[in-house]
Amino acid sequence: MRIAIPKGRLQDRTLALFEAAGYDAPSADDLRSRRLVFQRGDIEWIFVKDCDVPVYVEHGAADAGIAGLDQILEHACTAYQPVELPFGRCRMMLIAAPGEPPLTSVATKYPRIARQYLEQRGVRAEVIPLGGSVELSAVLELTSHVVDLVETGETVRVHKLVLQDLVAEISPRLIVGKNAFRTETARMRDLIARIEAAAGTSLFAEKTS
Repeated sequence: MRIAIPKGRLQDRTLALFEAAGYDAPSADDLRSRRLVFQRGDIEWIFVKDCDVPVYVEHGAADAGIAGLDQILEHACTAYQPVELPFGRCRMMLIAAPGEPPLTSVATKYPRIARQYLEQRGVRAEVIPLGGSVELSAVLELTSHVVDLVETGETVRVHKLVLQDLVAEISPRLIVGKNAFRTETARMRDLIARIEAAAGTSLFAEKTS
């Protein structure tokens, strides 16, 4: 079984989750080697960018993984989402530039989601994909709005931006490839049950909050 782990903000809590579920996940010492693939018994752990986890699972390069709903939606990933996790939750918001100008353009790391949001509301606006700090585009008047994740809201406050609308509630999910579930049903069901049980424990929540 190959499991995709997202590098970045979810990595440590994801590894803690698998450890709580009884899996021999790579340790902090292992990760200092900067390797991206680790073999533990009959499980291969791969470390990829968070945005790539749904792609690996969707195309069968990984059997399962942990991915944020933002990345699942952006990649239109059709993998099963059997477990929603209790950590790393945030909101995807429509954020206006200072002064709340009319919605004419949107900068975002999530162009697919932004376009769907605008279409659902019958709004015509240019969507500009950016890979860095999208809030800066509103501050510098490159765009009238941005669509981005908001955790604490500190960046929004500092730059006097305005939260205007909720695009989606975002949380990490255990995702399982459809082919993996079909061909290794018992094993995937065991994975799901163990992750669900670990995610529901107060001990795990305390360790990863």
